[in-house]
Amino acid sequence: GECSAFKERFMECLRRSGYESAACRQSAMAYLECRMDRQLMANEPLEKLGFKDLINEKSEEKPEKS
Repeated sequence: GECSAFKERFMECLRRSGYESAACRQSAMAYLECRMDRQLMANEPLEKLGFKDLINEKSEEKPEKS
């Protein structure tokens, strides 16, 4: 249950969007990041999981820490 809050946000997004998964990609990415961070699934680059475009948006929003 370590990532259940992320899963619930994703599921709620799906319900709100009429189960249109493309509308919930941010939530899906956060859920998968949680699972990988806690070694609940194999670590995979998010680019390989289909989130390359969201990673670029995310890095543009937050400047990298020095």
